[in-house]
Amino acid sequence: MRPRGRALAFVAGLFAFSASPCVVSAQVDAGVPEGSGDGGADPDARVSAGPTRTPPRLIDAPPITLPPGTEPIPPGSSVELVLTIAADGTVSAAEIGTPLREDIDAIVLASASDMTFEPARRDGVAVPARIRFRYAVATEAEAAAPIDGEGEGEGEGEGESEGESEGETTSAPPPEVELPDEDITTFGATGVVDPPEAGAASRITLTGAELTTVPGTFGEPLRVVAALPGVARSPFGLGFFLVRGANFQNTGFFVDGFPVPILYHFGAGPAVISSRLVTRQRFYAGGYPVAFGRFSAGVVALDTGAPAAESIHLELEVDALRASALAVIPFDDHRGSITLAYRRSYYDLLIPLFVPGLYIEYTDYQARLEYHFNDHFSASLFVFGSDDVLDQSGAIGGGTTSTGSNTSLGYQFQRAIARLDWRVDDTTIRLSGSLGRDATAFGSRPANMPAQLFLLTNVIAALRLDIATTITPWLRSNFGIDASATVFSVDVTAPAPMGLGEYQRPVFDPQLIQLQSSVARGTPGIYGEAILDFAPVEISLGIRLDILRYGTRFDLAPDPRMVARWHITPDVVVKAATGLFTQPPQAFQTISTGGNPGLGPQRAWQTSAGLELNLPEQIELQVTGFYSQMYDIARFSQNIVPGPDGQPRREFFRADQEGRAYGLEFLLRRPVEEGFYGWISYTLSRSERQSTGGNWVPFSFDQTHVLNFVASYAFEGWRFGASFQLATGRPTSSVCGTSYDADANEYDAAFCDRGERLPIYHQLNIRIDRDFNIDNVVTGTVYLDVLNVYYGQNAEGYIYQYDYQRSVTLPGLPILGTLGIRGSYE
Repeated sequence: MRPRGRALAFVAGLFAFSASPCVVSAQVDAGVPEGSGDGGADPDARVSAGPTRTPPRLIDAPPITLPPGTEPIPPGSSVELVLTIAADGTVSAAEIGTPLREDIDAIVLASASDMTFEPARRDGVAVPARIRFRYAVATEAEAAAPIDGEGEGEGEGEGESEGESEGETTSAPPPEVELPDEDITTFGATGVVDPPEAGAASRITLTGAELTTVPGTFGEPLRVVAALPGVARSPFGLGFFLVRGANFQNTGFFVDGFPVPILYHFGAGPAVISSRLVTRQRFYAGGYPVAFGRFSAGVVALDTGAPAAESIHLELEVDALRASALAVIPFDDHRGSITLAYRRSYYDLLIPLFVPGLYIEYTDYQARLEYHFNDHFSASLFVFGSDDVLDQSGAIGGGTTSTGSNTSLGYQFQRAIARLDWRVDDTTIRLSGSLGRDATAFGSRPANMPAQLFLLTNVIAALRLDIATTITPWLRSNFGIDASATVFSVDVTAPAPMGLGEYQRPVFDPQLIQLQSSVARGTPGIYGEAILDFAPVEISLGIRLDILRYGTRFDLAPDPRMVARWHITPDVVVKAATGLFTQPPQAFQTISTGGNPGLGPQRAWQTSAGLELNLPEQIELQVTGFYSQMYDIARFSQNIVPGPDGQPRREFFRADQEGRAYGLEFLLRRPVEEGFYGWISYTLSRSERQSTGGNWVPFSFDQTHVLNFVASYAFEGWRFGASFQLATGRPTSSVCGTSYDADANEYDAAFCDRGERLPIYHQLNIRIDRDFNIDNVVTGTVYLDVLNVYYGQNAEGYIYQYDYQRSVTLPGLPILGTLGIRGSYE
């Protein structure tokens, strides 16, 4: 039995959830004898008052399967539908009367057309009627006890629901009451939310409006992560995360269990996948479950699914920066669906008006085919891709960009993920495979020099088998296989390096050479986890074993992990976690030419402990302390070492650096309640690095204090929100001295250790949404989202004069806003 406090903690997403789908089911009502009472009312008095009227009675409501791992809800929650029942007992119209949460609302609403009723009758003749039909979505604990639902308004019924085996429920028949014209009666049904997954140290889950209306995110759920505890601010609002003192490449992005290189477009752009296809988003700041691997810091994981739609559903969104379209086409009585989505920016049309020669553009697409053979077996194919280009070569020499910097940058990737899902009793099985291609390119054209280019491409094949099962009431397990193989290719056009042992010499006419190399990597892995539930204590013991095969390396990486939770009271939970996390080096670091094929993996031992509290007024508090020790961090090197043939060679990368990060995370949050949501997050941390035999120095992105405030309130179709961020400036190096290079006719600077910091960063964002509904056919929102409202002059670095005698700050993002409209038709 899980009490109210624990269920509320689940809403905050403080634990990870199981991959088992949760089922909402309605059972056929038993017949009701004629003349049954209405809460003590005299049936004869009803008859004498006018024609005898009886409400519709539920005959059949097919079970509704919510997406795997659906997030928790407060106890006693329900979705209320207003249904119009035709004289033949079918549902002719449906709308949300009292919403619960967007994901659950949409699926319950989509199922309404499949319900059948005994029609309402007036003096024995079938007539149309409007009713309120309530789905009370219960937690596992609530399903074990009767749930009373009260009708609302005159003539409304009262129903009771009681839990049965395998998450099914039965609904007691609502009393038959008289139905005057335009009166509405209420019926009840109950669903069950599966128990949560326990194998994560901490997880933050946001739902509904919290994902799409946070100011400063342009409505993108994935960008909300930047306002959560444990996440340091990234420069220029770029789409990578600095989590718990680790570098950005140490946090992994996963889609349906498979890694992708990026989740965001350039230029403060949106996610590379339409938010309508994201059914669940999980953020693990550390201590992530053993089902994920090969990253030494945190994980952002997306699960995708087809948007719910009763018929062909179309959406169009246009704002000042981009346009997108989405179509959902259900078929075979809603057992299957096809979803198509496309988005493109028009930066390339706008930016040249202000910065001639600067080109930025991004595009993404998604196509999803999904089919449910029955309630226990489904299949899907998801194809998606993204393409980002930034090119400033046309602006060089015009005073708007610096020579010698990267003048072009591009990211491109494609993925195809096929998936089969089974559910048999208390066991869920998922078999999935992925094929993909990634390409990263950057180039530069310094003044009076030929173009230089770096191109990295890779082809990926991966396979997963994930199994979750309940063995006994106190023992659950998750285990599976996670294997991938990748072929990386590198194509570099760059100046020829000096020979070994040569002194530095003047270079007036550099000779470019082209280097091509490739490296294959195989990383098969298995994982297993046992969750022991000895209430009030729950312990998760897991281990992941990866084989890392690349270059000249063959490593076995066993990563043991443990998570424990103690429910001191229903509203107080103490938690602790510890574990090892292994990540192979970046592919380009292991190539035979310009890399180190023997470069070892990076490891991190993460430990955390914390407290979770449920406070009055639905307020949740989470406090977590963490410590991470990082080993074998790769760094650039110019060391001369013996090669395989005994001849000296350069070792461009060496894994001899250590790191450590420690701190305290604080989250005070009120989930969506009566139109309002908000949270305050604060991170106090320190991140440092140490080379072999050296001193500890601050990590280049270390930020001692990061404070976020988010609040949003909705009423009468309007929503107003604001977010604010305050962060310590990152460390920077000061100029200790300069020297003049006569051969190159330029000044060289010597920089001191990172003893200074950039100024404190602060930014305020606002967002206004206005909903609209045109004849219940076209619905949508008009929105205004503005970043950096008061134009905070934030510094992202320094720009130096040619002789380094003077400097000015490199400005961050200016005021950046967008006005847009999102509409849908069904």
